Amino acid sequence: MKIKLCLFSLLAAALVTSCKEVEEESRYANWQERNEAFIDSIAGLHANTATRGDLDSIHLVSYPEGVIYFKRKASAPATNTTSPLYTDYVKVHYKGTNILGEYFDGTFKGTDPVEDGESSSQKDSSPLVTRVSTRIVGWSEVLQRMKSGDRWEVYIPWQYGYGSSGSGSILGYSTLIFDMKLLDFSRIQSDL
Repeated sequence: MKIKLCLFSLLAAALVTSCKEVEEESRYANWQERNEAFIDSIAGLHANTATRGDLDSIHLVSYPEGVIYFKRKASAPATNTTSPLYTDYVKVHYKGTNILGEYFDGTFKGTDPVEDGESSSQKDSSPLVTRVSTRIVGWSEVLQRMKSGDRWEVYIPWQYGYGSSGSGSILGYSTLIFDMKLLDFSRIQSDL
């Protein structure tokens, strides 16, 4: 009887594991096609001004191989007219998600970065200080168009992100969605 009970337990465990694998596999089924369809839907909203609605402020950065889209969430003061150069260092808060809204990286997880909360538990991690030239193509191109104080929601096609191979928890062919706030930039890293 104990042998039958052990065999039944092992069979039940195997079924539960395989069900989880099927669920996970179906969640990301047709990943490349779904990500490309997502970008195409953004392109459609950009092209059709009559139905843009909430995405009325969608802009684009165009390249021979494709387009990066962005939506301004907050603009810099009118007196700020310069943008970082490719060789500059930037100080930025950001949150990265995929098309399913799954968080994969960033300096904040909520809806807005928190610089100084009432307690240390409410403060987000420190802003990222990095050189524009060391980031993925989508980031470097967008950062060179932002002004200090700008906050943009950026839609980066997989070709300008981590390509077909992905990186870490980011699957290949993933469209990357970033909420980015450029705090400052400088030619010298120590100035940030």
